Amino acid sequence: MPARKPFKHVTPSAELKAKFASAPWTADVFADPTLHAFVNDALLPKAHPRQETFTAKTLATEDTISAWQSFYRTPSSPDQFLEIVSILKLGSGVNGHVDTCHGGFVSVILDEMIGNAAEYEKPFGKSTMTAYLKVDYKKPVKTPGVIMTRSWLERREGRKMWGRGTIEDGMGNVLSTGEALFLVVEPIKPTEKL
Repeated sequence: MPARKPFKHVTPSAELKAKFASAPWTADVFADPTLHAFVNDALLPKAHPRQETFTAKTLATEDTISAWQSFYRTPSSPDQFLEIVSILKLGSGVNGHVDTCHGGFVSVILDEMIGNAAEYEKPFGKSTMTAYLKVDYKKPVKTPGVIMTRSWLERREGRKMWGRGTIEDGMGNVLSTGEALFLVVEPIKPTEKL
């Protein structure tokens, strides 16, 4: 599959892999030959200082998300959409209750991950925005710890793209699920500061 924006393909470094060593199941994710590593464009600093700052700056700290590696899995047939799989190392800076992620943070992660799948499938030169997000909280997301997310699109009609995602503990337990509707829109241009 050709490299397409928003994915910047990378080979995960030994240093990054070591950050996930507290969760031995992540070694299987890194070794899976069906998964292709990339860095999400939303995590990279932008030329404009007010663009995508929430994931690239606010949530990229040792106390929030200290490590984040994303992968995509190519669909097995042309009528299917790809799957995005990510592993994130979470700190206690995302807590609501003691040693438990805030529910709003869980929603942010599902929005970001389902949005990754939508961004890949959007037409070139366009952008996407969340129109609807529903989250079901199944079990607490414990911190500090490592989680796995999965996301994919289910269908696309014109400007509308429907997707789903999960947050898992990496050992088969689903902690939260989400469904979302994304709209294809024109990219938002930065406005001049007044």
